[in-house]
Amino acid sequence: MVVISVDGMGSSYYVTPPPGLRIPNLRSLMQAGSYAEAVEGVYPTVTYPSHTTLITGRRPAEHGIYTNLASREPGQHAGDWFWFAQAIKVPTLWDEAREHHLTTAAIAWPVSVGAPIDWNVPEIWDPSKPPGLDMMYLAKFMNPLVGAELLGALGLPAPGADPDTLKARLAIYLIKEHQPNLTLIHLVDLDETEHEHGPGSPQALATLAHVDNLIGQVVEAVKQAGLESSTDVFVVSDHGFLPVRRLLHPNVLLVNAGLLTADPQGHITGGKVMTVANGGSFFIYWPAKQNRQAEILSALKPLLDAGLAWAVLDQQALKELGGDPDARLAWEAPEGTAFVDSARGNLIVEQEAVTGTHGYLPFRHGLESAFLAHGPHIQAGVNLHRIPMTRIAPTILQAMGVDDPQFGDDPPLREVLVRRGRLPRAPGRVRPRRAASP
Repeated sequence: MVVISVDGMGSSYYVTPPPGLRIPNLRSLMQAGSYAEAVEGVYPTVTYPSHTTLITGRRPAEHGIYTNLASREPGQHAGDWFWFAQAIKVPTLWDEAREHHLTTAAIAWPVSVGAPIDWNVPEIWDPSKPPGLDMMYLAKFMNPLVGAELLGALGLPAPGADPDTLKARLAIYLIKEHQPNLTLIHLVDLDETEHEHGPGSPQALATLAHVDNLIGQVVEAVKQAGLESSTDVFVVSDHGFLPVRRLLHPNVLLVNAGLLTADPQGHITGGKVMTVANGGSFFIYWPAKQNRQAEILSALKPLLDAGLAWAVLDQQALKELGGDPDARLAWEAPEGTAFVDSARGNLIVEQEAVTGTHGYLPFRHGLESAFLAHGPHIQAGVNLHRIPMTRIAPTILQAMGVDDPQFGDDPPLREVLVRRGRLPRAPGRVRPRRAASP
């Protein structure tokens, strides 16, 4: 089982490719296998909650990865993400695989640091630096034997090397050398390009064409390893994208109201409340024994007066969406608008060029994510139309030959599965020896 996540890939890219987009590998997987025209994700539609749903089949309120950012203390550890697998509260695909004596590999999969994965190159970075694939920093969080093997086989990446190309090389090596029963790969170049230039931009189309080529290389590696007759390939994504021309800084209003404090650079230093800007949404927290809703709404009234709220969700609405159970309010941005966390400067900033973001409610048009599946256990020619993201992990598990009716919130997509039965274990497959957890 090879699961490739293309971060930020909306389903429209392969369902109705824009003129000039060349994605032969994605189109081939679609035409020869099963696919969804749209996958409705989870709230907020950001990377870490979504990727955890993709490997648990559960919504954030259940699996425990509520947003990208982990801290709920204003001004404390603001750069820390939910990197560590111990934060996941429910069984994952790698847990099920280990229980059924199947081997696993993961390349830059979110929330995988310390996970019981046999060959794990987790996603984590130094919070004092921009996100990136720093192999020397990653080595601190890897099984030393795995790290030494990969560095010995592939060497240190050259400065400025493309992260997705490196991830594909790592995955290809592990597929050929170790043939894991389950391989998870997270590619991020498209997401980064869409944030900078917007969805559907020429830059985004060029990046997706490059990612498509990498997917083709991974599929070819499966063939070269002699695994084509026993391997299913799933291509998924965490969210789509919406274009942005306007940025909102609601923390400016909360500082003015005395609910937050900030330094001259606009970084939050403390306060009576906590906020998390998710791009398309803005989550607000305060202690359970307090009721600050009236203060918050009064402070943010200028946004309402300016028509800068697509919706305002209370805790009950968030509960029904399976969102963060500790968030008291969620502010949903209108079309063309995104929230940022800076607490200094103008409340509203009009951009000269279009950028892009996500994090909005999952049913808003443009946020649809992707699902493609092809292989010996996958039916050909099945259009699933629109599916919930929670059905993907149970489907992957079922294709692996593992039947666990308690896994996930929803049943697997049985209409895409040819048959059930455990995949054969390739000869000579040995788990790496475990080292002490960092």
